[in-house]
Amino acid sequence: MEQISPSRVNLWNLKNLISSAEEGVRILEDKRDALIKELLTRYREVIEERETLRNMMRKSSRDLALALGLDGREILRSLSFAAKRTAMVEVIERNIWGVKFPELHYKSLVRRIDTRGYTPGSSSSITDRVAMDFESILNLVLETASTELYMKRMGEEVRKTSRRINAINEVIIPESKAQLVAIKRVLEEREREDTLRLKKLKSKKGGI
Repeated sequence: MEQISPSRVNLWNLKNLISSAEEGVRILEDKRDALIKELLTRYREVIEERETLRNMMRKSSRDLALALGLDGREILRSLSFAAKRTAMVEVIERNIWGVKFPELHYKSLVRRIDTRGYTPGSSSSITDRVAMDFESILNLVLETASTELYMKRMGEEVRKTSRRINAINEVIIPESKAQLVAIKRVLEEREREDTLRLKKLKSKKGGI
């Protein structure tokens, strides 16, 4: 920190700076605690979503193998081409506690059997169920991705806030307090010198 001239104005300014810095640390610590609490809540959600996703993938993979056995690879390939479509995903920027993060918005990808592009009855019920299951999986993948993007930004903000707290606690406040002590020492020395000067002046006047 740049050295400042020892004066009562600068002494007052330093006291205010230290007080503001300490209050700023308290506010930042409250923010960091709130972000960490939110992260822990979302972390549990992600763990649950991933576990659900694994179970869904395991079940759907078994059902897909069964559908391949019942309907055959060619029929499934033909049905998949008929059901092909573009999934529209919109990325919207949100702001929570001053933290900006992307949020994925989309319509549910799960469709009724009569909206998949092929004639109902042209496939077995197991194939129809597999199609619905994988559409549900895509929904969950997008939901999990949105949550993980949110967590990533929150995690970055926690690290950023922690760095600011450390900088204030370990650099700004200690250096400001050191300057405060130095200025006090200089001002006290000046007061002593002024007192001695006045005493000498009085003693000279008394001797006249």
